[in-house]
Amino acid sequence: MARFSDIPLDLLPLILDYLSKKEFNSLLRVCKPLHQEIIPHLYHEITFKAENSRWCARRLAFLLRTLLERPYLASYVTTFRLLGTHPCWTKYNPWQEETNTSTVNLWGLEGCTALSKAQMIFASNRFYQFVDEEMHKSLPQLRGRSKDALAILVLTRFTELTTLELGDGFLMYSLFIPQILKRAGHLLPKLSHVILGDRKLDTENSVSYMDLNLIRPIFYLPNVKTFEWTMSEPWQFRWNQPAAPRNESLTKLHLFRSNISRTTLAQLLAATPNLRSLHYDYELLFNIHVPWRPIASPVLQLDNLNSVLNGVLNTLEEVEISLGLAPGSASQKEIFEQGLSFPVIQGTMTVLKDMANLRRVEVPMIMILGWFPNFAARLEEVLPSGIQELTLRDDFVKYCPWAVGLNCNKKIRIIGEYIKDRNVHAPKLKTFKIKLVSSRNNDWLYEAVVELRAAIGGEGISSYRFLKEDEMEMACWHFGEMTEPD
Repeated sequence: MARFSDIPLDLLPLILDYLSKKEFNSLLRVCKPLHQEIIPHLYHEITFKAENSRWCARRLAFLLRTLLERPYLASYVTTFRLLGTHPCWTKYNPWQEETNTSTVNLWGLEGCTALSKAQMIFASNRFYQFVDEEMHKSLPQLRGRSKDALAILVLTRFTELTTLELGDGFLMYSLFIPQILKRAGHLLPKLSHVILGDRKLDTENSVSYMDLNLIRPIFYLPNVKTFEWTMSEPWQFRWNQPAAPRNESLTKLHLFRSNISRTTLAQLLAATPNLRSLHYDYELLFNIHVPWRPIASPVLQLDNLNSVLNGVLNTLEEVEISLGLAPGSASQKEIFEQGLSFPVIQGTMTVLKDMANLRRVEVPMIMILGWFPNFAARLEEVLPSGIQELTLRDDFVKYCPWAVGLNCNKKIRIIGEYIKDRNVHAPKLKTFKIKLVSSRNNDWLYEAVVELRAAIGGEGISSYRFLKEDEMEMACWHFGEMTEPD
């Protein structure tokens, strides 16, 4: 009978991609050749999630001790994630701190028994190399911050790191992470993908803003290609550097849970001249306690957004925009019961038409079809002819004047006419989708989208599916080659 250890080593990487960390640990004990092959896969990706237990900092300490004693292991790590809510990082300190005051700054590692005295001295010296001088004198605020210090020390060992993800909890907790990001150019020379913040909102442990000291360095790092982060205001965005940033390498920018202004968005895009992909998830706070007034928002006044996107007109290949209500906003029922007038979204995204390289678009349909019933922009007037994938979302449609009745049918009919004439307006279109996140509250829109199947049906449709998931329903068309008209 063949044994697992008899598998040729050149085939082993193909198998290891399908195994879990638990299975890796079991294989380590099979034989020495397997052990040597599996170790790099075991350390390739490290995710540390803080928990409500005293074991949390000890796990970090053991990881750091392993890397200190076997530094070659750090060279295998390419992805590192620090997750967990803010209370999980702050609540528990498992070490018995020394009561005597020491003239040596141990950076919160006092009494960390998992590290030897020599390792503690090494760690102390290490910190002096990557923190600003003013922090050398701040001994009181650093005491007891073992998880912060340990996490940062672990991070600085990963010289081959390409992906770094830091959740809201750690970003709120850490005093050291801004210092590391300022020095990431030489500490993490291969870093190319950075995520700051939790994509999914935790309402009990949310972050109301992101420290500019975390954001600013990314735009000066020459190796970073994609940057995703939570960004909100109010505050002014200032670079505070001798020269304005110009990141030639950054090609993907994803702002999630954002409510930034046109000015701030323009500053960010001006720093990314080679941007190819922009994801912009905008949140609006709207309730009876926030009196509405017209604002220069890049999303609510689309002429502003068009003006901002002109800066990356010739480079963008992908645009994805979503709209939502921020935590604390009134529900749909409360908005109607309280007689609130939902802010009007003015104009359409005409800037897309002039983006010659644009291939993928996902935007709310109100940004294409318009907000008012008596205004009906045609899709071919807004979208470029080279588009290959188009997705229209139903964000905020339920608040629109055309959300019900014949007006709804008229708007959706415009979509059907565009798709039927795609061989003229969009000959390269391969996929068309309509995402209905709130269709259960809008029967008119749901029925109009369902009827599109019959309206669009005909030559060139290779498949049609209507998918239903947890909080989303999606109509999806795939197109094949169309015959040129006579």
